[in-house]
Amino acid sequence: MRVLLACGPMHPEPQGVPLPGLGLGAAAVTRALATGWSRVRPHDHLALLPLPDGGPGSAQSVAPARVRSHEVVTAPGPLGDLREADLLRLAPATGSAPPRAPRMWLLDAARLMSLPEDATVAARQALEGGTGGLGLATAQALRRTRPGDTLVIGLARSAVHDGGAGLIEALGGAEAARGLMDGRDVVLALADGVSLGGVSGAGQGLVGLTGLSPEQAQEADRVACACACRLAQTLAGSGPTAPVLHYGGQAQGRRLTVSSWGTGAGGGAAMVLRALGARALPGARVMAGLLGLEAAAATADLLVTSQGEAYDVLADSVPAVVGQAAVDHAVPAVLVAGRALVPRGELAEAGIVCLASLQPTAAATSWQESGPQAVAGRLEQMGQRLARTWSR
Repeated sequence: MRVLLACGPMHPEPQGVPLPGLGLGAAAVTRALATGWSRVRPHDHLALLPLPDGGPGSAQSVAPARVRSHEVVTAPGPLGDLREADLLRLAPATGSAPPRAPRMWLLDAARLMSLPEDATVAARQALEGGTGGLGLATAQALRRTRPGDTLVIGLARSAVHDGGAGLIEALGGAEAARGLMDGRDVVLALADGVSLGGVSGAGQGLVGLTGLSPEQAQEADRVACACACRLAQTLAGSGPTAPVLHYGGQAQGRRLTVSSWGTGAGGGAAMVLRALGARALPGARVMAGLLGLEAAAATADLLVTSQGEAYDVLADSVPAVVGQAAVDHAVPAVLVAGRALVPRGELAEAGIVCLASLQPTAAATSWQESGPQAVAGRLEQMGQRLARTWSR
């Protein structure tokens, strides 16, 4: 049997936002399930395709065969502590490319801005933190590219909420930023499509993520949204050439505002980068394209994917993208979740025929109990169970 393990990361998700310091990344999830499966059905052919969503650690899930060069970019985190982000130059998915062909790069910028486990630290990031380190890392990555290249920047939601002010300052201002991006195709692979402002925006989410009072969160949001609006107008102008919402490769005809899809990623840095000309796309779809999900699914008899906590199948999430690939190639797809309460009908609509949860609904302990190593052990057991159920 040919099984494609196209697994996403599995992290706890308070308020719907993953905590990357807990749980396992996409590559570790994929390896654990494969280990368990192989113990029971060693003759099955397992294809391992970790499928990150643009969030922290996405670059670490790319197979070594696809990496032409790898360097570590060092930059300050939201509160000034030094952090690292991976910058990959990707090899072509198939065949060889001409010497001067456009090159593809991936910057795991979300690692610089990841949500801390401690709500007190998250509150400090919201009130005092900035996106300057993200700007420095982006500048370093752009300087490695040449005109015609594509730079994919992974971004996710963060406790930081400065409206991108630190980012544009670190890029050297408007003219310097335009010069760095000139001729480059910059794509934002967004793990979270939250807007910067609005009733469901990143600012409103600060209360649950950081413990800030509603009044503090509202004031921080007001300042960040005002800043982002000023920057967007300065960078892109306001007349008929104002930027539009990019989604799925198509311009949707909406002007870029703080309520636009995806503007809240990276504390508002996504909105500023889009005002400079970057395209914003769902991270899972970008990574699926980069890593060759469609080609891999075409030769599989079964697809297996994963998510930490699933209460619905969000559009453009890893399970939704894998489920669509399964539908396209008329093969079943299985979703492994840490904890899940998704209605069967919703799963079926997403192309997923089976849900396997590490944590039963009535369990007294959490699926991530005892840390990442214990989660890996539970996934190995789940791999054995799936092999017994599905292998033929």
